[in-house]
Amino acid sequence: MSTAVHLEEERFVVFRLAGEDYAVTIAGVHTVEKIMPITRVPKAPDFVDGVINLRGEVVPVINLRRRLGLPAATDDVESHVVVALAGEQLVGLIVDEISHVLSLPSTAIQPADQVIGEANRSFIQGVGKWENGLIIILDLERVVDPER
Repeated sequence: MSTAVHLEEERFVVFRLAGEDYAVTIAGVHTVEKIMPITRVPKAPDFVDGVINLRGEVVPVINLRRRLGLPAATDDVESHVVVALAGEQLVGLIVDEISHVLSLPSTAIQPADQVIGEANRSFIQGVGKWENGLIIILDLERVVDPER
């Protein structure tokens, strides 16, 4: 009789930003959309590009490059909007391109404080290891928090 070892896995939506792989937990992702018209909102935080009308719901849109301190996108980037739940709020995240869905065993994920220290982890939940290298797993609630 064989005994199978059950490894817990987590699933992520993987996307590219400035040539690097990032991910968010798939459980909170509602949809992925092509870039659409964004209405600017006066006095919004600088990382908020504005709001979109997503099937009748007004959703704030965050420019992830700007939020993470990355250089602005070039014109050849075909951006997408990942619409995800951050806490109780739907938000749109502008990303360079959607890559794939990835399943990682929990043993392949290191918490951010073990990798970069608690003081520096601002938007990072953890770092995942997979065959193509490392992937930065974002903490959406921290990304949308204007106090961070």
